[in-house]
Amino acid sequence: MAYTNTTLDQYVPQGRRLILLLALVLTVTVSLGALAAQSPTLAIAAAVAALLSFVIIAWPDVSTLAVVFLIYSNLAVVAVKFHNVPYAIGSSVPALLIIPLASYLIVKRQKLVINPVLPFIFLYLVIHLVSTLFSEHLDIAVTTLVQFAIEGFGLYFLINNLIRTPKMLRRVVWALLIAGMIMGGVPIYQQLTGTFENNYGGLGQTSVETFSTGVEDIEGEIGQYRLAGTIGEQNRYAQVMLMLMPLAFFQIWGERSYWLRILAAAATGIIIMGGALAFSRGAAVGFVLLLVIVGFMGYIKPYQIAIILAGMMLVLWAVPQYGNRLNTLQALPSVADSDTAGIDEADSSTQSRVTEMLAAGLVFVDYPLLGVGPGAFGQYYEEYGNRVGIRVKSGRTREAHSLYPEIAAELGGFGLVCFLAIVVLTLRNLALARKRWLLRRPELAYMATGFMLAIVSYMMTGIFLHMSFIRFFWLMMALAGAASTIIAEADTPVEAVPDKKIVPGSLDRRESTL
Repeated sequence: MAYTNTTLDQYVPQGRRLILLLALVLTVTVSLGALAAQSPTLAIAAAVAALLSFVIIAWPDVSTLAVVFLIYSNLAVVAVKFHNVPYAIGSSVPALLIIPLASYLIVKRQKLVINPVLPFIFLYLVIHLVSTLFSEHLDIAVTTLVQFAIEGFGLYFLINNLIRTPKMLRRVVWALLIAGMIMGGVPIYQQLTGTFENNYGGLGQTSVETFSTGVEDIEGEIGQYRLAGTIGEQNRYAQVMLMLMPLAFFQIWGERSYWLRILAAAATGIIIMGGALAFSRGAAVGFVLLLVIVGFMGYIKPYQIAIILAGMMLVLWAVPQYGNRLNTLQALPSVADSDTAGIDEADSSTQSRVTEMLAAGLVFVDYPLLGVGPGAFGQYYEEYGNRVGIRVKSGRTREAHSLYPEIAAELGGFGLVCFLAIVVLTLRNLALARKRWLLRRPELAYMATGFMLAIVSYMMTGIFLHMSFIRFFWLMMALAGAASTIIAEADTPVEAVPDKKIVPGSLDRRESTL
């Protein structure tokens, strides 16, 4: 599929465009003047909105970058929650994607992009719909269905039709990294300064309670807040940051500019440190497994692994709270032990999570085809949790706390198989694209690898976390789908050297042509 660089000049003569522009400016100026006479504040807001509209119309791709940044940084939600921005405005951010979509389809007359994964995502939407129709909790199922239709299928379709060139894909990656630096920078500052009571306008949200650090001073035991950045939920914050790590890491190698490589390295450090301050055990396990995969792929040499392990030890020395929290994982095997004393060794959070996972498994056994309906597992939690009997939180609706049992319980075997097919097909397409350009255009191979590992990181942390804040996952899946199409169909530049082998992990800039 070839993407052309057609512009507005080819469709609207320059003279006519100038007349239309002058007429529009005059109309907006008169309107703002009339509005200023009634409300100066509203006039200023309208002027800013008009300026942004002009920018988006003139450069539609700006809208795409802005939406990707706002969704992943969660700043639209922060604006609604902490700064009294109307919900209708905050929730309408994805609607900005309609402008660049119209530019591609109407102005530039380009075709819709239907990649091989999209039909499976549509099938997944159909499974949501059918499961909803048979659910005993229709109100909850309908809400979840609509959410997936917008934040899942809709977002995937739009993103795949708006990111069409390697240049745009690279810009989107940087939009994600900038979002990650903001999301990680504020929590790092909070930890260094101890200003946990200040949420910094929603950029530095923290847990309500502290956890035990095992360290005491003259006032007693020191507690540690779990930091959650712009997300507001610690485990989700860690999961979202973990997906950015491979993208930032491989951008160090994929950039031609020395200063951009330095910036990518800084972004990698900020994202890792910021995510670590969520003190998420699941994310820590996912990070270690991610390192193992990267090492197995040959991108990290043994001495580099040693440096990373030394860095991890340094982090544990600087933030001993994390080591104390990770020690609770040692008691995990005892949760399934019938010995009560063994169960008591595991903390209450681990016990309740295992109960929720096993309860979801029992629900799947009773509803194997279509499940109990999207989002409806919580209505069955207490009944099936009592069958498990480890630690049930009575009178509450709980999630499965694991991605795979939850999908199986809510959407049945059809839903689980379809979901896994979507992920596997996406990873396969990225692997093929990576393989094609590993020698001739390594910067594209690095980008494909980054998206592959971003998805893998989510799937690993999904063992410990159910699907929530679904827009982050489906946005990353959409970007991965666009990347696989773009990279697979990219052209080989004239200056590429096809017969020279690239050593994984090298920083040889002569092979980079992005």
